[in-house]
Amino acid sequence: MSAPSAAPQHTRLPVIESPTTTPPTGTSWLVRRPRRSTLVSFEVFPPRPTADPDTVWSHIDTMAEAGPDFFSVTHGHSADTGVSREALRHLRRTTDTPVMAHFTCGGTDRAGLERSVEQLLDDGVRDLLALRGDPPLGHGEWRTPPGGISRASELVALIRDVERRRFGDGFRPGTRPLSVSVACYPSPARGRDFEADLASLWEKQEAGADYAITQVLYEPEDYARFLERARSEGIHIPVVAGLVPLTSPQRLRRMTEITGVPVPGRLTDFLASGSAEELRCRGIAATLSLIDDLLDLGCAGFHLYTFNRPDAALAILEHLRVRDAAREYRGRSPAA
Repeated sequence: MSAPSAAPQHTRLPVIESPTTTPPTGTSWLVRRPRRSTLVSFEVFPPRPTADPDTVWSHIDTMAEAGPDFFSVTHGHSADTGVSREALRHLRRTTDTPVMAHFTCGGTDRAGLERSVEQLLDDGVRDLLALRGDPPLGHGEWRTPPGGISRASELVALIRDVERRRFGDGFRPGTRPLSVSVACYPSPARGRDFEADLASLWEKQEAGADYAITQVLYEPEDYARFLERARSEGIHIPVVAGLVPLTSPQRLRRMTEITGVPVPGRLTDFLASGSAEELRCRGIAATLSLIDDLLDLGCAGFHLYTFNRPDAALAILEHLRVRDAAREYRGRSPAA
């Protein structure tokens, strides 16, 4: 008589925990999610060497209190002294608003760039804007650092490599631990090649970019043309419009010097004369008109280059919130 068979062994199934109900807070999720309000972010920079730091921090704190959807922090003029990290830490310490760090290819080799990403992660930063960066002061063209990289798409890939080592793999786009944005260039500008810029944006997308922010633009037609071409060539990431508040003719001239993007003649004529308050009102009205046109085109949101000046940025944000509330009251979708 054979021995009785052993009782069947039941394999314990792994316990699958229910997904967290806390929504993600990174900039990628904010840009991609369906919205009931217009997405607005503010770009700020650390105090210039000649600026009063107390005034700069006060202005940044004033903008933080208004609660934009996120901040971005540029390198400013003292990145090598850690001032950018100070600005990032300050905003993370004083606000719950997501903070995106500008991150460029220059100044070090690949290993140094990876260490810099790790340092940002140690500071709690989870949102990065990957840029090639401008040539160093005094140099007319870009020079790749020895052992370094020279393209923003390579920088996106490097950030994703650090992300995989730190957090593991298997995340879907939009749910990854890090949010990575990139620049794009819809407006005709001095020294830029539209077709090359489109090809570059496709490469950044394929390297793992979540969304793009445009260089400053003034014409909705430029955005529409760019988006149509981008979508026809397989570029599907959202495109946030980069805008400068149109309240200061001097600042607009400075933006043309920096970016090579000309200011439309009708805008310079509109801001040609008037008191400071009249110019402020006209400039805000022109900015809101541009925003409305861009929303009609399905724009994903707006990134304001604030120059650390809170007045116009906060006025635009307040007007948009009032407009969103009015549209909601009328039963219309407030935002794209």
